[in-house]
Amino acid sequence: MRMELLHCYWCSNSVLFIYHKTMFRVFFSLIFLMLVANAFGQNDSSKKEEKAIELEEVTVIATRSEKKLKNVPIVVQLLTKEDIYKSQSTDFQSFLENEFSGINFTYDGGRPNINMMGFSGKYVLFLIDGERVAGETFENIDYERIDLDNIERIEIIKGASSSLYGSNAIGGVINIITKNAQKSFDVSSSYLYDTNIDHRANLSIGSKQKWGSLQIGSFYKMREPYLLKDTEQRKIFYTDGRVKELPHDYLHIAGFTNYGINPKLNFRISPKWDLELKPAYYFSERNDGTENAKKVLERYYNYALSLKSTYELSQNESIKLTGSFDRYSKFNYYRLLNEQEKNYENTLKRVSTQYNNLISGKHTLVAGAEVLVDELISLRFNEKGTEASKDSKNYTLFAQQDWILSDRFTLVAGVRMDYHSLFQEHFTFRLSGMYTIDEFTLRGGYSSGFRSPTIKELYTNWFHPWGGGFQIKGNETLKPELSDNFNFSVDYSTKKLNITAITQYSVVTDKIDFVWSDSHSSIDYTNFKGATRIISSEFSVAYRLNKFFRLKSSYAFYDIEKRLSDHRPHTFTLKGEYSPSDSLKYIPSLIISGKYVSSTTLFSSEERNTFEEYYSVYEPYWIWRLQTSMKLPLGFVLNAGVNNLLNYKANTVGFYSSISPGRTFYIGVKYSY
Repeated sequence: MRMELLHCYWCSNSVLFIYHKTMFRVFFSLIFLMLVANAFGQNDSSKKEEKAIELEEVTVIATRSEKKLKNVPIVVQLLTKEDIYKSQSTDFQSFLENEFSGINFTYDGGRPNINMMGFSGKYVLFLIDGERVAGETFENIDYERIDLDNIERIEIIKGASSSLYGSNAIGGVINIITKNAQKSFDVSSSYLYDTNIDHRANLSIGSKQKWGSLQIGSFYKMREPYLLKDTEQRKIFYTDGRVKELPHDYLHIAGFTNYGINPKLNFRISPKWDLELKPAYYFSERNDGTENAKKVLERYYNYALSLKSTYELSQNESIKLTGSFDRYSKFNYYRLLNEQEKNYENTLKRVSTQYNNLISGKHTLVAGAEVLVDELISLRFNEKGTEASKDSKNYTLFAQQDWILSDRFTLVAGVRMDYHSLFQEHFTFRLSGMYTIDEFTLRGGYSSGFRSPTIKELYTNWFHPWGGGFQIKGNETLKPELSDNFNFSVDYSTKKLNITAITQYSVVTDKIDFVWSDSHSSIDYTNFKGATRIISSEFSVAYRLNKFFRLKSSYAFYDIEKRLSDHRPHTFTLKGEYSPSDSLKYIPSLIISGKYVSSTTLFSSEERNTFEEYYSVYEPYWIWRLQTSMKLPLGFVLNAGVNNLLNYKANTVGFYSSISPGRTFYIGVKYSY
């Protein structure tokens, strides 16, 4: 299989609405049918009042204090459990991709790689209930360990957020809040099958009592590996004008078997004292679909435990103590020997305290301290390939205050000091404001960010056997990456219409990446001189015609000044949704949605010793989905749908093309008590 190209220049002059005219006719035809069904099915005398969730009224913790979304003075996007349920997505990454135009995934190195408004995985900080996630592959967490069915909401903070969350938050934060039990007894289970030989099953049990609550979520997922093949020969274009056609190629898409369990126990020790205990276990076995997988599989284990204690000092004051442990390990499993060998283990240990005070009902003060220990065991720290261990420690103080200066204007300012065991102290700041005028809300501000070099970037010393073989070397003299982020958003919101426009401008200095050595025998991590500027914008519209029918659309664009990127700068989503009233028996809901991604041009060199440059073009494409669900008696819900409705398949496959196998069908059932 050919090696993938290393860099990309964005390019796209496509007109969005010209592409796939047939699909747009289908889209608007289905919208018409939804309206007809609503007109004939609605019965004013018997229908129940639908309890539509107003997102602006949802309480979020993006600023480390509880606020309604409409009162948060920074740019936050929210997804709820209702959004997840309606999506019928089989995994976390496809859910994010379908919901946001500004979030996309590629398949670099055979693993999902996120891009959020121009920032890759190493610049986006993932949290689960406010805690960092251990383990990474190609700078991304293991997204399979995230149980969609156990998520209460997802808070996405756009722009640098290091003043509250520390390293890695240059591009933003995605905080996943898990469910708590809401009833005295609650049981739900679901199963979904996709014709791509994809299975997903969930079981959750919960109970809420006077003493507290217990919520247990569990999941099982399985997918067979599959193979994608070129249907056309890929052309590469040299800078001197030559054109070369490559032989037909193929790409293995890995299969897996995953399962996990996530208990969450809350104790109400006294009217002022709450205690939360949250253990977790996850296992994954990955089959990359190659000949080697007949002998060796990859296995992943995760053990996590967190303990949180919250005590109310007064009606407006509280203090929280948190301790967490998260260990993620990788093994090679030798099938014939029935033995496994550990080759990677990352452990995060964190202790923190946080003080919250609501002053005079208007001003919110948040202050705290934390200690984070990052430990990594690997076989890639020395040329012998023997196991070695490295670690780093980070000590933090932070403070932030919200001032409600008037009914219309809110200001938030924050500062954080991190003392790293290798890089000493570093300060980050935030100053943001929010101003409301009738139905308009304006948000804007400045925030600084940083990303400390990872242990891998500092100490790796490993021989890469593929592509002719070369050494990958870390650099113990690396400096942290720094960023300055300016963001502005406008939100217009009424009962039926919401329009949001977000723009951010980021400047990143001392970027860390790797370059070929002078002898071309190794690639070395280094800090690049100068600054990289990233401009990104996102525009979204949501319109609710009535209680049953809704339209959503969004467009995102980003531009990286030096244009060394492997992602597509233009993306567009479109969704039409019909949800019948509870009183309409056996009337199915209907959702049709599509996502467009623009073309991209990737640059590389023919041979690393000659550096003869060439580029290759990846085509733009649409992916459409049609889904339906119907409520049945006794608490059952039937789900069905079509993924990739128009059966799009990439003409030339690769890490940066679509990895869809084509049109697939799915059916599922859910039971709730």
